[in-house]
Amino acid sequence: FHMWNKKVRGQKQKLKRLLDNIDHPTKDPFGGDAQYNGFDVPGTPWIEMPKTYGRIKSKFCRKWISRTEKFISQKPSDIGFCKICCLIVWPELWNSQIIVFKDEEYYKTFFDRKDDYQTWTRITDRSFAKDRNIKTSLVETGFIEDLVDEDFTHRSYIWVYAEEPV
Repeated sequence: FHMWNKKVRGQKQKLKRLLDNIDHPTKDPFGGDAQYNGFDVPGTPWIEMPKTYGRIKSKFCRKWISRTEKFISQKPSDIGFCKICCLIVWPELWNSQIIVFKDEEYYKTFFDRKDDYQTWTRITDRSFAKDRNIKTSLVETGFIEDLVDEDFTHRSYIWVYAEEPV
């Protein structure tokens, strides 16, 4: 706990490196035969630490959404089914992802999470993008994620940005 709550040094330099890594993904988003391609945050979890400045977190979120918009604009016309969205997980930003779905059935069932361990409930009364002053042409959908295990409960917020509502 002590290490997690300590001051985060060099935030501007770490952010610059993180944004640069986001701009230069290491794999082709449209390649491969898998149902989907997932892109994780390229760095260490310092971005979600309590002492990381809010404006740094907002810059990361803007860049993450912007990278998703770039993937959408680069989508090949002959690829068949392909939906691209980004998930921003709050407050665990390091768990955020950009997902390129290439299987329609998998895409249709991905956002339906209702079982004994994990439940996603839609958020209809607020907007993460508006709260953070993030401008985007993508459609925002919010979920509350509840994880429940025998001795563990956790709640986080997942904000999905996609070409169309999910």
